[in-house]
Amino acid sequence: MIRVQARTKTFALPAVLLAALLVGLIGCSAGGGDIGRLSMSLTDKPTHDYDQVWVTIGEISAHLQGDPEGSWTKVLDVNRTVDLLTLANGIRLELGMVDLAAGHYTQMRFILGTANSVDAAKPANYIVDVAGDIHEMKVPSGVQSGIKLVQGFDINENSTTELVFDFDVAASIVAAGNSGKYILRPTIHQIDDSQTRTIIKGTVLTKQGAAIRGAEVSLQVYKPRAEGQDFQDEIAVPYSTVTDAAGAYQFWFLDIPEATTFNVVATNWTSTDPSYGPDWAQVAGAVNGNVYNVDDAAFGGLALPIPTEIGTLDLKAVVADADTVKVEADTLVVTLSIRQISDLAGAPQVEVMKQLIVGYDDEWTLGEITAVKVDLPVGEYAIVASTDGRPSVEKMITITKAGPNAIDFIFPAI
Repeated sequence: MIRVQARTKTFALPAVLLAALLVGLIGCSAGGGDIGRLSMSLTDKPTHDYDQVWVTIGEISAHLQGDPEGSWTKVLDVNRTVDLLTLANGIRLELGMVDLAAGHYTQMRFILGTANSVDAAKPANYIVDVAGDIHEMKVPSGVQSGIKLVQGFDINENSTTELVFDFDVAASIVAAGNSGKYILRPTIHQIDDSQTRTIIKGTVLTKQGAAIRGAEVSLQVYKPRAEGQDFQDEIAVPYSTVTDAAGAYQFWFLDIPEATTFNVVATNWTSTDPSYGPDWAQVAGAVNGNVYNVDDAAFGGLALPIPTEIGTLDLKAVVADADTVKVEADTLVVTLSIRQISDLAGAPQVEVMKQLIVGYDDEWTLGEITAVKVDLPVGEYAIVASTDGRPSVEKMITITKAGPNAIDFIFPAI
């Protein structure tokens, strides 16, 4: 995740303001004479899926409240290629500091770079897999125009606001089936550090009490779907991480606007020795400033079972008017939210897996995208399929060992 922390420090305003404080830094004044400072740095959460994840940050812009819609003030020319996995576990890369007009900024925009600043012979954005092979990450056209962060921040006169951007690698990289191709759709979160810090932590164990390294843990918020709302909006997953060698995980975040119930969901289904079924717990009514240890008896902890039976889910997606559908570049992406029926209060479903069906122009015709197969523990599931510009489709299924467990999603013409 890209997480943004905003901290305010006072400083004595010098007689002469510097136009640029660092190499590559552009000082900006978006109108008005009151000036503050903005400091920016980058961090990341760990993942065990890749050995290296290289991303090129091109420039960062901001929108000042009151400016015309669609207008942006360039804050920083970064033009830097960085391995995000070197920034895990709290390590930060300082991006720069800039003078800005005081005021409230409603959005920020990241634009990815197109040239590798470390090794010109390599792509601007690529991963190195666990076998040591390099794979360029394709950037869809919609991402090329910029990744918008809609959480605002304030610049106060004669003070410094610090923003820390936390990049969610696991949520940002899409493996396109068995094609060997990868898509970069960055997920970046922004948090206001002026608020009191809240922590949710714990460990993921086996049923026998052994720590599980590399388990995926997510915080989820379930919102009952009102009539007319989209199925994909029922479950929001604002934060996710993986466990360390001791099975430990920790989320820290800020600015909960109101008491919020988080469903903490752990999975380790991609592991091969062995694979574990999911488990979940609930932190009800979390508020700013508290520490919640999910291992405490009040929450029940997270212990993953080895499933006794496995079924194979066959999924296929069809777009009814594929001859006219508008897609990003040469790809068509369908996101599958695989949700298991849960026993949590107020949350009849939790998301246990997210899969993407990705069709390239040489792989899909007449709207049909190559089917995917997913192995899952037997049980009841809700599968939600989503694609850009169309309402999501939900289907229920009981996965059995014998099968068949097949679902075709048809997105109607628009």
